[in-house]
Amino acid sequence: MREQIQTAQRLLGVQYLEFVYENGRTYGDHTYFLPCDQAEQDRLAVQHQVFLQALKGKLTTTPVTHATRRILDLGTGPGDWAAAMAKQYPHADVVGIDMAVWDLETTETASGGASVMWQLDDLDVWNDRTDPDPGEIISRLSSYNPFNDPVQREAAEMEAHRKQRETQSRPQTPALSDAATSIDLSVLEPEAQPGWNFSQSFDLIHLRNMKGSFAYWEEVYAEIYKSLRPGGYVEVVDYEVLAPDMQYSSTSTSADSTDTKYTLPTARKLYSSLLDASFRSGRPLGLFYMHKTFLEDAGFKDVRSMTVNVPIGQWPESEEQKRIGKLFLVVMIESLEPYLLRLLTKYGDRERKWSAEEIRESVEKAKQEMLEPGETGEQDEKLKGWCARFVWVTGRK
Repeated sequence: MREQIQTAQRLLGVQYLEFVYENGRTYGDHTYFLPCDQAEQDRLAVQHQVFLQALKGKLTTTPVTHATRRILDLGTGPGDWAAAMAKQYPHADVVGIDMAVWDLETTETASGGASVMWQLDDLDVWNDRTDPDPGEIISRLSSYNPFNDPVQREAAEMEAHRKQRETQSRPQTPALSDAATSIDLSVLEPEAQPGWNFSQSFDLIHLRNMKGSFAYWEEVYAEIYKSLRPGGYVEVVDYEVLAPDMQYSSTSTSADSTDTKYTLPTARKLYSSLLDASFRSGRPLGLFYMHKTFLEDAGFKDVRSMTVNVPIGQWPESEEQKRIGKLFLVVMIESLEPYLLRLLTKYGDRERKWSAEEIRESVEKAKQEMLEPGETGEQDEKLKGWCARFVWVTGRK
């Protein structure tokens, strides 16, 4: 691991970094919900392959030409995407920025020695929020169903985000007092304002799996817009799990039958509790932050989106879908603990805060449900209908 990492604003030594150790996992700070240890790096490496397969081997949906000179991977993590882009487009300077230190040498070696400028910084410069009001959270959760149609979920998440902004403290520019008018302002240092201050603009800024990373998405997109050259692109990529509607047992003959059951009940419970906890943290995990209005309000033009549904498991008939489904099942199984641990122990769901032991016991039970054969003895039968909606949203400055 490198002893020093160049950042956009300062040079940080690894010895000055703050690592937080909780429940057997390592985190980059006290706020972000996902860990930054070796187990998480391994999970993200497999997840990167799922994104590649979902996009038929492509790394981006934006046009990359010889005129594309600077590319930023915001929230790069262990840098799989950044390293792959640097390898495929050697004429471009690729910058990967993250708030945590990862094993970047392994990433570079796996990519064949790609040259990436790794930067270490926390771009959440608005992270001075107050905790949301518990009563307001309960009110929001009462009308939120994580198994709704994605459009209905997005509307609820957007409303929660709007109300959250109303309750959070915001950075304010101090007013100039009467006494200050007699001061010679020419000799004063200008006060630093919240925001990003990159020395050069970019042709492409890429964000992947950033749900739950920021509370002030309007400001984030404004900074992205400011950091792009005219004609540059932003690409936002993420996914959300889609659970099937109620499933019927082999003896059921109609939707009106009382002999019904949900598949994967433990996984459903954990998923619902995860989203509850994310609301309580003030940073819901839905894809609302990818809504085109965020980009359009920041000034972006030609905002477009593309969606690919990826199965969880090998239940589809297509061999291609079976391959990606098998890979994504590994990602989902390995995502359970890191996604749940900090959010459920720190914030809890609408019922209670969980202990780490409770979470791990439920995670093991959910894994067994996913992997054990169904009533007919067919592998992945219980996963039938479970998938994830992968979304790419782009905009041009």
